[in-house]
Amino acid sequence: MNVRRWGIGVLAAGLMLALVGCGDDSKPKKPEAAATEDTYPVYAATMDPAMAAMTLVPADATTLAVTDYDEVKSLFGLDDVTSRSNPADQGDLWSRADKGAAQVSGGLLRGVDQRLRDTYRWGAADVVWEARFAGGGKEGFVIKVADRVKPGQAIKAGVGPLKGAKFDPKTHLITKNTAAPDAENWAAQEALVAVAGGPATSTYVVRGCAEGGPKEKTRLAPVRAYSVEFGGGLATLRLGEDRDDLFHRLQLGDRADAYKKVFTNGVADPSTGRIGFRVTNPVTAATLVTSEPVPFAVCD
Repeated sequence: MNVRRWGIGVLAAGLMLALVGCGDDSKPKKPEAAATEDTYPVYAATMDPAMAAMTLVPADATTLAVTDYDEVKSLFGLDDVTSRSNPADQGDLWSRADKGAAQVSGGLLRGVDQRLRDTYRWGAADVVWEARFAGGGKEGFVIKVADRVKPGQAIKAGVGPLKGAKFDPKTHLITKNTAAPDAENWAAQEALVAVAGGPATSTYVVRGCAEGGPKEKTRLAPVRAYSVEFGGGLATLRLGEDRDDLFHRLQLGDRADAYKKVFTNGVADPSTGRIGFRVTNPVTAATLVTSEPVPFAVCD
């Protein structure tokens, strides 16, 4: 990994190159309602998937994995593929996605796709975006489906992960074990909202820091939350604004062989708390961040 303390002008230019197409430089869209003693932020269809999911994630969850399948389709020019498309086109979509797209949530309905299509006339290709969360003794998910989809019968039949789920025909969200409207959610926590990011193929968010920090004394600042956002062959690590430890965190990545082979050409922007990377293999990169501690976000 090539890490240098570039000047502000060169750094800004490098960030524009490294981060283009991977998320959005604008601040995350805030929930419609700010948290108060009696109310908590609520879901809105205009939110980006990661932020939308946060309004439904229980406060004590520790991880959130979001995949935007509209973005995945766009990567390969297959925007119009649905469960009603030619089976060959659907097969092409999933073959390309599995070989070249970061899918941190794993494809919740892929294992029951054939059954859903054969029996209920909808399937995995009708998922707009999905989010899986875990921690706090409970796992759950949010699945946004196309407006035409009517998943009620599949949910009633308990098909695969849909057993015990609920469907809201107004929002077109299938949910399981999500936060109650009168309970605190992730969107009420500033540290998590700060790393939500914008449009992306996939976003993986962690509450807290990653395990495995250096044994020697360092200048690392605390990490309250972080995210890794993927878009095509690029990735963005978000740690929150105004950090002076990003260059040192980049160097920590050199000690993790698996990461330095996949996350390359790191460029840091301390003011926004972002590190941009090129990734040599998006599929491997997604597997790494969801299965092993992220060295750039370790605890001090």
